[in-house]
Formats: sequence, C-alpha cells, structure tokens
Amino acid sequence: MTWKCHLTIFKAESPVHIGYRQIDILKTTRYYITGRAMWGAITANLTRALFSNPDPEDYQEVGNFVKENIRTTYFYPAVKKDETGSENLSKYEVNGYSTFLPEYTDKGLMFGNESKDWFEQTFVNSFVSTAIETQTKTAEEGSLHEIEYIRNKVNLAGEVIQVYWVGYLFVNYSANEKIKLSEKEDDVVINFNNGSVQRNTSLKNVLDLIFVGGERNYGFGRLRLIPDSSNFKTEDQRLFKKFPLKLGSDKNGGKAAIEIDSTSIALAHVDIGDWLNEQFMGDIEPLVGREWGEKGSGQKISQTVKICITPGSKFTSDKSFSVGNFGIWEVI
Repeated sequence: MTWKCHLTIFKAESPVHIGYRQIDILKTTRYYITGRAMWGAITANLTRALFSNPDPEDYQEVGNFVKENIRTTYFYPAVKKDETGSENLSKYEVNGYSTFLPEYTDKGLMFGNESKDWFEQTFVNSFVSTAIETQTKTAEEGSLHEIEYIRNKVNLAGEVIQVYWVGYLFVNYSANEKIKLSEKEDDVVINFNNGSVQRNTSLKNVLDLIFVGGERNYGFGRLRLIPDSSNFKTEDQRLFKKFPLKLGSDKNGGKAAIEIDSTSIALAHVDIGDWLNEQFMGDIEPLVGREWGEKGSGQKISQTVKICITPGSKFTSDKSFSVGNFGIWEVI
C-alpha cells in the first residue's frame, strides 16, 4: 500500500452544524467536522459519480471502499491570515490560513491563540425555529427548537470575512478489483470497472461541492473545494505544520501513521484502549455511530462503543498512532 497525504481546504458557502449534544431545546454543534461526517459526504458524492442510479448496496460498497482507502483528518475552521487584521490569532498557520484547532491549556480550552469565549462569540451562532399549526396559526406544541452552527462568515476587526475549513486526506494508491486510485499532478484519478460499467472521474471533481453534517434542510453544510494551486498538494512531513507525520509504516499494515511527541495534542478523537496514563489534560467521550442497515445509511446503531480522548486534549504516550476509520486515532 502506498499512502499519500493531501492538504485540503474548503470554502464554507453556508453555516455548518455537526450534531453534538441536545440541551433542552438547543441542538449544540461540535466546533470541528468529524472524520465520519467527511466520510459520509465523500461516499455520497463518489457513489453518485460512479453509478447512474445507485441503490443502498452501491452506497455501502463505495462507503466501505472510502473507509479503507480515502481517510481524512478532522477539519477545523480557518480564516485567511491577510484578511484578519491580526498577525497573532492562531499558531497554526497553513498556507496562509489561520486555523483554529482546539487545545487544552492551563488557561482552559483555547482555539489557536484565542479563548473559548472568543471563539464562540466569533464563530458560533444559533437560530430558533418552530412549526406553525395550520388552523390556529400559532406555534405547534413541542416544535420549538434552537440550532447551533458555525458561521460561514465572521466579523474580525470590523470586517466581514470568509470562513474556510482546513484538513487532510490520506489516499491509498493501491489496486482494487473495481475501484483504482492513481495520482496525477495535483489530483487523484478514480477508475471504476465492474465488468459491465466503466467510469473515470477525479477526487477533485468528487470534492468540488460537498454537504456535511446535519440540518441540511436549512441549507447548512455546503462546502466548496478551493481551486487553489496550493490546495490538494501532497504533504509528507507535518500536519497543520506542527505534528510529525509518517505514512505507510510497516508496523500497521500500511495505514496512515502519525508519530507523535511526548506531549501530543489530539487532532481527532483518540481511542484510549488500555494505554492511557495519568498525564492527561482534556476530556473523554464515548463514541457511538450509525452504520448501514437493511434500509440504508444510518439505519443501524453501531454495536461498538469507543472511549476516546476528545480533540484538543493533551496526553503523553510512547505509542505510535494510525488514522483509523472515520479519522479516529488508534494505537498501532
């Protein structure tokens, strides 16, 4: 297996809601896009690109292929540094984008160089909605709800500026019976052959416009791939210019491997298994997802629960980690 890492940047064409917790009538959002949400968006677009009239089995087949061969990091909100009016918003600068990764510190949870309060005031908003009774023209009982979201435009230094989402794709350039991936300049060519149907497309075409997260009936989750010459370029050294990366390690059967230092920051959920020691700063969360069922995507609750460190947590370990399914870090 030959893995390569591609920097990937999207423009937020609408707000994004990544479902988190329900607090009374409020549906809160995560402050990042999970690997599972990215997997769902890539699977949906790739399936429709390869099949004229895809059925649930086609989505499941392509979803399994994406899970094994097109893994992603989590994606984090960003702004263009030259539009912010500040040189010191974030210590994570990626190709001119100030990227707001969470990080637990002695001062509490920080985003870049800014506090959680600053991040929420700047990037997070919500709206209230209710259904109307057709006969009485009044609010339908029990229908009032509030939805939190990450803005697609923010106000900084008195200027309204665009929000972007920055992350990485790990692509496995290996042979597959039906779907093969090959590298071509700054793109990934996708060849599909199931005997009766042959189709070619590219990963950039698949990613050109994706929809992630929830509340899409409100127009949320619309992301457009930036057609920039620096976007989608191969990255071999460090994630977000800070975190060492090693690809195709023999120790983990060719999965994308991340070698971390002794005081690492989790860039995604990290499956703690039985290795976590006492030196830990952050939070822990159980993860349960939805899987394919008889009626299609998301119809079955996963039977596997992962206990994970949350993104931004700091921990020490002498282990190496791989980017597993849905971007979750796992001990090699």
